[in-house]
Amino acid sequence: MNRTGSLRSGRTTAASAVPPDLSHRVRDTGDRQFVAALARGLSILRCFRFGDRYLGNLELSRRTGLPKPTVSRLTYTLTKMGFLFRSPVQEEYALGAGALVLGHAYLAALQIRAVARPMLQELADFARATVMLGENDGPRMVIVEVCHGSPTYQLRMEIGQRVPHNSTALGRAQLAAMTPAQRTARLEEIGKALSAQERADLETNIEAALLEYDRRGFVHSCGDWHPDFFAAGAPLRSADGTRILALSVSGPAFEMSRKRLTTEIGPRLVATRDAIYQAVKGFF
Repeated sequence: MNRTGSLRSGRTTAASAVPPDLSHRVRDTGDRQFVAALARGLSILRCFRFGDRYLGNLELSRRTGLPKPTVSRLTYTLTKMGFLFRSPVQEEYALGAGALVLGHAYLAALQIRAVARPMLQELADFARATVMLGENDGPRMVIVEVCHGSPTYQLRMEIGQRVPHNSTALGRAQLAAMTPAQRTARLEEIGKALSAQERADLETNIEAALLEYDRRGFVHSCGDWHPDFFAAGAPLRSADGTRILALSVSGPAFEMSRKRLTTEIGPRLVATRDAIYQAVKGFF
């Protein structure tokens, strides 16, 4: 996996050059209840990645795999509905206010964030690291809360940004808490964007993560996503088993050694996870 960014004083940019995200591509599922036209429209919105400002119909066609005339009709409709904004100067599209309303409604409804944030900040201060809370978003994890504990070295991650499952502690923790059937389906989905060698590496990494989770109750990622950052992760499964969030602690390798991860940070992370679970009584 290609990685960019370097460790420096201040905020550090995480890996941005990642395998293509094909989660927005609409495939024939054979499900008669599946409304393909709606899915195609939503796939346009999912094309916008962190840092994207404007995208044209040609780029949207490339990212979705849809014909350009179809994309043109979808962007026209989404603009009329307020989910996209068309710049007459750029002759391209940006996300509209309608998309922000949906995102804000999601965050407001996720009440666990307000409960968890003081505990996440306490953990971040203790670890002198960045603590994230994330939830699954197709083949990636989307960050729903971030707390920084070091004023000097910070992982540049924002709420709403997505990260891979396979190379991050956040994603590996979420995979570890899945049922075998759920995990198999998710890994197959992730593997569609990878080469044969990357798929083999994925299987090896996840097998190791599952063994570590069974043994310690948490997983780790030591330079697998960003070469200068080590991280530990733990899942947070709802009491009814319908929802799996994940927590991670990420810090610079010189601060977050493997020994500190396994003997100090990981156990503290699990304790924080359990405290959050008790505070919300397992429902979120």
